[in-house]
Amino acid sequence: MCGRRRRLNFVGDNSQGLLIGTGLVVVAALLILWEPLRFAREALIVLPTIGDRGALAAFELVAHGVVAAACAAAGFALWNSSPDARKLAALAIGAAVVRVIQSLYWSALPNDTVPGDEPLIAVVAVVAGAGALAVLSRAKARQA
Repeated sequence: MCGRRRRLNFVGDNSQGLLIGTGLVVVAALLILWEPLRFAREALIVLPTIGDRGALAAFELVAHGVVAAACAAAGFALWNSSPDARKLAALAIGAAVVRVIQSLYWSALPNDTVPGDEPLIAVVAVVAGAGALAVLSRAKARQA
């Protein structure tokens, strides 16, 4: 190897395996970054007025925090190739998609979505979630 470190691949050394491994890295990075940063933004906007919004808004914010924590945990589990990482990632992706749809159609928290864009955003969230789940299932099938 002459001093060069070889990057570990998730599923193998062939080109298809590299593609799936790259897909897992992208899914892991999105889980680690996207939902936690979205929650941080939401919390910064809502926390100063949480007392005026009531208990329902506080409960919703806590639930969104749990989803963000689950996404980050799943992302790091995928990144570290933990044994049950794909199961945790599938649950986290499903929870994130449900959180998006819940935020669009029923929320006690402020939302800066343009009226009428809710169906499009919901479809994009479902398609993105399905794509991430497809990457997870293909990686699992290749490993078996």
